[in-house]
Amino acid sequence: MQTTLSQISLPIAISLIFLGIVIIVLVVILIRRRQAANQAPPTPEIPPATTIDYTAIPLEEPESWQDRLRNLSLAARVLLLLIPILLCLSIGVLALSLINEEQSVAPPPTPTPSPIPVTLTIEDATVVRAEPPTINVRVRATGLPDNTELQVELRADGQPLRWFDPDQTIRIRRDRGDLRAEKLPDGDPTPQGPRYTVVVRLPDGSLSDEAELLIPELVAAAFFGTVAEVPTPTFPPTFTPEPVAQVTPTPPPTPTIPPTPVLPVGQPVAVINGGNVRKLPFITDNVIGGVNAGEQVQILARTPNARWFYVRTVRDEIGWVSGTLLAVNDLIIAEARVANVVTVFVSGTVYLAADPDSAAIDRVEANEVVELLERTADGSWYRVLNVRDREGWVQASLLGIPDDVIAQVPIAQ
Repeated sequence: MQTTLSQISLPIAISLIFLGIVIIVLVVILIRRRQAANQAPPTPEIPPATTIDYTAIPLEEPESWQDRLRNLSLAARVLLLLIPILLCLSIGVLALSLINEEQSVAPPPTPTPSPIPVTLTIEDATVVRAEPPTINVRVRATGLPDNTELQVELRADGQPLRWFDPDQTIRIRRDRGDLRAEKLPDGDPTPQGPRYTVVVRLPDGSLSDEAELLIPELVAAAFFGTVAEVPTPTFPPTFTPEPVAQVTPTPPPTPTIPPTPVLPVGQPVAVINGGNVRKLPFITDNVIGGVNAGEQVQILARTPNARWFYVRTVRDEIGWVSGTLLAVNDLIIAEARVANVVTVFVSGTVYLAADPDSAAIDRVEANEVVELLERTADGSWYRVLNVRDREGWVQASLLGIPDDVIAQVPIAQ
């Protein structure tokens, strides 16, 4: 109750007091009038045989407001005196309170937003096309405004390579960005052997953590061999012929040109619905290309349940598409090779080695898919690649592996 009263402003409080006084005065007047009405007037004593002419009595009506005021009761006079005084006081107090409120109310301080820390993570770095060799880099950032441009570097054993156009940059949109870059015709060679990584440079010059470049087996030959260095022919030393014998110099060896990589081919199938080409047969943030209705793809492999197909598109993008996008039939499914890709049945840990006492490096979750890379001799552990591009060992009890897939997974040496 006390809290409610303290919240009432001063003008409202004065108005309530004034209204209360008016009500009290009106109640007093009504009570006085009711009492006066209930009292019977005294009966005049009229002498017998006396005739009264009532028409001769003059009417005593007040002729001015002074007469009316003079005839009012004491309570009515007090009320008439209090009304203008209280009204003036209320108007004055209300004006003063409004002035004080305008002077006391200050604009609220503008809140200062907390700065968002700048972070940059490379989510994906993959060779997605064989001819011409093309890499795809996808990043996630925080604290960077939209349209921020980021430089990308391809490195071999930590050394920067001139491999694609340096003017190609990642443009941030809603904390994400990606880059698809083709190899320059005169770019640096990428022979097999070095460790290839990708880094992204922020506008202030700082670098992100290095991310391993994923090179799928189907495009490895193109990445490593297309621009392999041609060995420089070596010539034998020049002989000075002796006077008695003439020596014919041995011709230099013919330089060998590396063969052009041959892309995989498969059964052509029509695309009936446009959609995405993904790195693994699992719907997540792993899109590496797309197909359009009316195009054709070549079937290279399929999952054991034939819901996803490993294809090569007309743009030489190699990845997985959903079977709902293709015009496949039972014959095509029967002839397609079953890939070493299975579904995770039970969530579990990904270990660094085939030993539960080794370091845990990631997890696999139920209903995800993994690619089987190799297995132990007893088949109790499998080295897998999960949807987050992490390689490690998981127990076979977590996976659903058909017998025909087990037979084609290589045994770790």
